[in-house]
Amino acid sequence: MSDPATVILATALSVSVPSLDGLRGVAAGYERYLPERQLSLTASAQLRESAAGDFLGVHTGVGGELRWYFRARHRAWLSRQPAGSMAGWFTGGRVDLGVAATRDNIDDRWLGSAVEVGATALIGYRIAPWRDLEITPSLGIGSRRELAMDAPDWSRGTLSIGLSVGWLY
Repeated sequence: MSDPATVILATALSVSVPSLDGLRGVAAGYERYLPERQLSLTASAQLRESAAGDFLGVHTGVGGELRWYFRARHRAWLSRQPAGSMAGWFTGGRVDLGVAATRDNIDDRWLGSAVEVGATALIGYRIAPWRDLEITPSLGIGSRRELAMDAPDWSRGTLSIGLSVGWLY
């Protein structure tokens, strides 16, 4: 049997901490690591309420991410995972597809909906400080395009600051 300190864990389940603000949504992800390439692939889904009170806003989406753990051959600072793990510095790219809809609760009617597509370049650092817990802050810059159903389409640049917490196995 392998020594637990040398086993490279290849899967992570995580939840985005900012998505839980006010308990009005959740974003969760599944990540699969390919240790021989120092790459991981992530699939994620989200559902959140983006407006409240007189209006109801609902946003749902899916995303995919490719990460390269470029320092994986070295043991990560603040991490108990062995060298070669999906811990430490990474860079990557993310694509998203989402649908948003807004409803006027006072007039009891839907105001409109939009399809949103986006791409983001990321850098981050995964910490695995205790057992198989993982904490992953990240920073990204990207672009979003909203394809509104009953309004002009528009694009915008984005800055993303992320924090996820999860479990490696």
